Amino acid sequence: MKVSSALMMLIALLIVPMRSGVHAQTSMAGSDDVRSQIEANNHAVGRAIATRDFETLQKLWSPEMLVNSPGNKVLTRAQVFDSIRQDKLAYTSVRTTTDAFLVSKDVAVELGHEVVVMSNGPMAGKPLSRRFTDVWQKTGARWVQIARQATYIGIDGGAVYGHPDPTLAH
Repeated sequence: MKVSSALMMLIALLIVPMRSGVHAQTSMAGSDDVRSQIEANNHAVGRAIATRDFETLQKLWSPEMLVNSPGNKVLTRAQVFDSIRQDKLAYTSVRTTTDAFLVSKDVAVELGHEVVVMSNGPMAGKPLSRRFTDVWQKTGARWVQIARQATYIGIDGGAVYGHPDPTLAH
């Protein structure tokens, strides 16, 4: 990733994300505090991806984390790290909106949508919309992400990463 792309991603993550939406009912006192912690974690994850700060990602992502990726593949944390190293998660901008947030005991779920602009690949420079679900779990005093699901809206997610789904070919 070029330094300028990393800088743009950092700026986007610090300025652009506007997390608003429904705050679902919760069974945990202090859910606003939990939401604030998870929002801070989300910003830290974005900065860490942009700067390849794997030490921070190891703290924020559970070793068992699974991602149902927008590229139509289920990935482990190690595979996501490999994708970052291969510049497959290089963005020039990300704009995120939270539609719903729920805390139930030691689990928090965030649902929303985001618009990303990839730095490279077949869809570089084009705004792409996707829906997401993030799942966080309280581990000791910290919240760690245990799962993420993201799906592109209106396009073949595999095509974004250069491996189109042949079953979708016309």
